[in-house]
Amino acid sequence: MNTLTNTITVKSPADGSVIGEVPISSPQEIDETIARSERAFQDWKQTSIPERVSILRNLRRIILSERQAMIDLVALEQGKPKTEALIVEISPVLETLAFLIHDAPKILAPRRSSPKGPYLRGRSSTLYFHPYGIWTVISPWNYPINTPIVQLCAILFAGNTAILKPSPLTPLCGQWLVDAMHRAGFPKDVVQVVQGGATEGELLLSDPRVRSVLVTGSVATGRRVMEVAAQTNKKVVLELGGKDPAIVLSDADLERSAKGVVWAGMMNAGQTCAAIERVYVEQAVYEPFTQLLKKEIEALRVGNPLTGDPDMGPVVAPFQIEKIDAHVQDSVAKGARLLCGGKRLTELGELYYAPTLLTDVNHDMQIMREETFGPVLAVQAVQSEEEAILKANDSAYGLTASIWTRSRERAQRMAPRLECGAVTVNSHMTSFSDGCGCWGGFKDTGIGRTHGEFGLYELVQTQHVQENYVAKPEIWWYPYSERVRQITDDLYALIAEQRLGKRLALMKRFSAQTGYLNRFMTSHKTMPGLLRYLK
Repeated sequence: MNTLTNTITVKSPADGSVIGEVPISSPQEIDETIARSERAFQDWKQTSIPERVSILRNLRRIILSERQAMIDLVALEQGKPKTEALIVEISPVLETLAFLIHDAPKILAPRRSSPKGPYLRGRSSTLYFHPYGIWTVISPWNYPINTPIVQLCAILFAGNTAILKPSPLTPLCGQWLVDAMHRAGFPKDVVQVVQGGATEGELLLSDPRVRSVLVTGSVATGRRVMEVAAQTNKKVVLELGGKDPAIVLSDADLERSAKGVVWAGMMNAGQTCAAIERVYVEQAVYEPFTQLLKKEIEALRVGNPLTGDPDMGPVVAPFQIEKIDAHVQDSVAKGARLLCGGKRLTELGELYYAPTLLTDVNHDMQIMREETFGPVLAVQAVQSEEEAILKANDSAYGLTASIWTRSRERAQRMAPRLECGAVTVNSHMTSFSDGCGCWGGFKDTGIGRTHGEFGLYELVQTQHVQENYVAKPEIWWYPYSERVRQITDDLYALIAEQRLGKRLALMKRFSAQTGYLNRFMTSHKTMPGLLRYLK
């Protein structure tokens, strides 16, 4: 970012060439953007679900018809290989749109319920789901299309308006995305973009008209977001860092597992919050499995995504390659074995790092404690599945994990004990692509969820409307009296009593005092409620 000229100079990580200049949004422009979003919300929240679904269908058509231009931009601005971009930037979006189009209308429809207790007999309840208002979406550079579009589509479907602030490393992708949403039919003020860095993000976060924020980023960013958002009591959803473990058991299909672990560790040059960074392998297969990993990693083709079709491209910026190299050097200095990689590929350019395999690592090393966000797999032997679970959980992060085994029994025994938001068996990261699933983490990885039913509930405020059309005054209204106290106490005694004879006597006395129980007992609607209380 060039604060002197108030522009972002966009450089391609593939070759360092300047590919564009993007103006940084001024404080006045941000204020006007928020004002437009606030006005647009009043109309947008009144639109029908079928109208919103129709726009989502249009967006799906645009993404599919313009996919080549989109992946070219991702390769240029972010450095992802085009084949990879075609898969990982589009597939999760299509899955989410399918969920929003087909399932979400039922999930956010008003929902009827009936109180079960004796005091609230005869009432009916309805749950309504209302939008919050303006959401700010602060999106990352590593998935500049799929992450914000998945979030924005759900936010808008729920009746909110949104302001996207893309990473200053990928502002062109953010602008393309918002333009595509406008062409699909979303009104221009319903979804807008603000360009800039932390300063511009904090202007959005500190404004009381912005009611909610969804952030994908680092733990440090998440903590700062919470600090600023707390000043105006905003709803906050955070998806932060990860240090994902893979557990390879002795009965796993080793060749298939090696291919899957390498892909999940090296995809996007390892720059994925849900990438495999730690691998725990049962001792019985440790040596053969690490050799298979080495074979797969050494076969990877690293190159410029703009001039070829490599398996892996560059990392995004100098700060990233510095961190990767520091972690690798720390591990080797502390006794790790470097089986392959561990160096910069300067012959390709400034930001290329060799896919790296470290073995015999331990938890005293940075590579096992801190998020590396690079093409590095760190492998440690374990003696049992119990040790694997303990090691996997020994982390401040908890986004996803994977178990590699042929045994359904072992996987189902182990998965619920892993402290993370998603577990996959014999695969990794695929839960992000599941539009009907649930995405988010434990511990420092974040707060709240995206995707699916539970992700939708994060985006709305639930309203409970209870109706009662009985003419008789409520028994607990004024004036209080000894009779009211006795009736209430008898009811509690009846609920608490376990002996049948005593319970029948209490029922008789309660009914004689109020006439209530006779009516209650003859109501087929409220009888299940009493039985629930008496069990």
